[in-house]
Amino acid sequence: DLEKLYLQDNSFTGHLPLGVGNFAMMSYMDISANKLSGELPASISKLQMLEYLNLSRNTFNGHIPKQLNHMLNLDIVDLSHNKLSGEIPKSLEKLQHIQVLDLSFNQLQGEIPSGGKFAELSAEPFLGNYALCEAPKFHVPVCSDGAKKHNNVNTLR
Repeated sequence: DLEKLYLQDNSFTGHLPLGVGNFAMMSYMDISANKLSGELPASISKLQMLEYLNLSRNTFNGHIPKQLNHMLNLDIVDLSHNKLSGEIPKSLEKLQHIQVLDLSFNQLQGEIPSGGKFAELSAEPFLGNYALCEAPKFHVPVCSDGAKKHNNVNTLR
């Protein structure tokens, strides 16, 4: 059974297949720096043994699957430099082994979760997401009913 997938820095196009979750023993997946697009399939959460996930520098869009919280072995998750939108799922607070989480330079909006490992994060994982709110430690505004106003999370260093 496939355990490690190294496909970074190619010019692959298309979508991440729904069957990506069928590799039950996979512990490492790096398909960064390609030209992949489409939504991240919820089936990716079936990769229960996955410790390293790098999907950065593609053009994935849509929401971050809330089911990622089922991937309890994740240590490193890099979803930066895509076109992901919607809110950061609060369910990701359940990922207790996360050492690195990078959601920067997407189109995320709404409240930044504050529980679990999120309480330990700096501003860097959220840079370039202009509609995030409700994170006083990052000096971004309180979420309003129309919480889609610009903030200064993109200027934090």
